[in-house]
Amino acid sequence: MNQNNSSGSPKTPTIVAVGGGKGGVGKSVISTMLALFLARMDKRTILMDVDLGGANIHTLLGIKSPSRTINDFVTKKFSSLEDIRLETGLPNLHLISGVSEVLSLANLQYAQKAKIIQYLFKLNADYIVLDLGAGTTFNVLDFFLIAHQKLVVMTSQPTSIQNAYAFVRNAVYRNLSRLSSHKPSLQSIVKAAMDPKNELQVHTIKELFQAIADAGGSNEAESIQAEIAKIQPALITNMVMEQKDRNASRIIQLVAEKYLMIQPTILGAVAYDRQLHTMVTNMVPLTQVDRTSDAFANLYDIVTKLV
Repeated sequence: MNQNNSSGSPKTPTIVAVGGGKGGVGKSVISTMLALFLARMDKRTILMDVDLGGANIHTLLGIKSPSRTINDFVTKKFSSLEDIRLETGLPNLHLISGVSEVLSLANLQYAQKAKIIQYLFKLNADYIVLDLGAGTTFNVLDFFLIAHQKLVVMTSQPTSIQNAYAFVRNAVYRNLSRLSSHKPSLQSIVKAAMDPKNELQVHTIKELFQAIADAGGSNEAESIQAEIAKIQPALITNMVMEQKDRNASRIIQLVAEKYLMIQPTILGAVAYDRQLHTMVTNMVPLTQVDRTSDAFANLYDIVTKLV
């Protein structure tokens, strides 16, 4: 955990982002359970729903109609994120809800996103768990990239593995685009490389760095490579039914090391739990989950690795 600095100012909370390709892999359940465990470990925890197009975290906590949401902050009804945090009835756990009737909130403008991120780091908490939306929009990727701990959730299904890898790949290229934005010539190479049929014949991040160096930017290539190496997503395989599927995330790890030049870690696997599925379907709060289930134990192990 981050320690207080010498000036005595509040420490920066640890941001944990939970993302991973398309919906249906259990990101919201994973996010909620991680936050519950952190709170039970006496960590001041805020669970923040950043799935602004389909926020549902509040229902997983048994909150039917949040009285304050991110929309109230964006529209300046409240001056800080602290003002919209909600009590959950559980010690050490607060919620910042993303639910909104405003359709445009699902597509935040850059200034709105920057404002949320700015105030995010000012929240008084030990941990902030971000439940990201599905897909790989810039907003989703940008929230993922600012996190200290970047979790990618997937299932063992081949399509889910492909989607999770695409999510990681897009996060890398999104960061590359941002890092090169101050140099048009450099950015043109990055944009070209994002096209699988590019004329530069650049198909991997390693080849991209070489193309940048060949264009006279050897220092830039080294600098960007060092920044990209800092993206170290932690992979979670969810809803595992068979033992052989527990290592499904190993595929992403190997491919990302080879083609993206990053080092993902395998955080663990979570067993399929029919009770969890039924609770979500029937909108029963996850606080009532059976603590003897394998999924409960798996998630506890994952949290202990995080902290």
